[in-house]
Amino acid sequence: MKQLTIALLFGGQSHEHHVSCQSAVGVYHALRVAGHNVLPIGISPTGDWYLWRGSMTAIPPKWYTLPTCQAITLAPHGKLSTGEDTYSPQVAFPVLHGPFCEDGRLQGLLDLWGIPYVGCGVEASVLSMNKVLTKRVAEGIGIPTLPYVALTPHTPKEGILEHLAFPLFVKPARAGSSVGCGMALDPQALETALATAFSVDDTVLVEPFTKGQEVEVAVFEDEDLVVSRVGEILSTSPFYDYETKYGANSAKTRIPANIPHHLAEQARTYAATLFRALGCRHLSRVDFFVTKEGLYLNEINTLPGFTPISMYPSLMEDAGIPLPDLVSRLCRAAL
Repeated sequence: MKQLTIALLFGGQSHEHHVSCQSAVGVYHALRVAGHNVLPIGISPTGDWYLWRGSMTAIPPKWYTLPTCQAITLAPHGKLSTGEDTYSPQVAFPVLHGPFCEDGRLQGLLDLWGIPYVGCGVEASVLSMNKVLTKRVAEGIGIPTLPYVALTPHTPKEGILEHLAFPLFVKPARAGSSVGCGMALDPQALETALATAFSVDDTVLVEPFTKGQEVEVAVFEDEDLVVSRVGEILSTSPFYDYETKYGANSAKTRIPANIPHHLAEQARTYAATLFRALGCRHLSRVDFFVTKEGLYLNEINTLPGFTPISMYPSLMEDAGIPLPDLVSRLCRAAL
């Protein structure tokens, strides 16, 4: 494949800044193996943009305070300027997660900047990031979801227990990596969980807590749509929280998932159907719960993780697309 100059965007203003930095290291090396020229562009927690000239073995905490950073600005027609030098990447590869990154705001900026980028456009990003809107789309096309109550700070909390019973699971509508999520076994714990979720987002989702298996499907699109086999999260925690995902004793994964064949095929069909219904492009990971009652949609992630333990690249490798080939094909798809 012809060499491309790629702006690799990482960091960001969300609670998932650290995860993004881990993802960026993996994507950087894969792009280099594929023969591309990569410009690592970091976005600090305050929204400042820098050209990162440090090591890509690991991006350290508070990298944006180090002398290996050079402030950079967006110039018209897809250019980047340090004031001294100007760069002209052909495509942007955002490896950012959560608000300001995965919710359409960054995508709108990239559209205005005038550069092609990997991942969903504005509308699909907005719909997919908002778990309430995703559920409404899923319900409209016949994909089962758990019952839920959506809350804003002005919604009467008393209405929750009119529709749902303990144990309950509470999560921000627009966040990832289980940030702000919590389980509630009683009214006092529910108040605490709601306060935590509202500290992250002004819309909160409350669902019944399910003890089912957590499974995931990777979707990749260039000329064709590739839908992976189903992978399974093997966690000893009550739920797949941030520490379980990224801590020292992180959860294990299994490919293929230990679920009946008909449910695996149903998950794959639902993943492709939802991907199309939301208007997604290039890549997404679609997550489900498998319970004794059946299969339920959990959420869709339009910029899934690319860390060493992330499910998306593992599922695509299982599908016969190793990471260097995957990231290169994603950039080609963006063009």
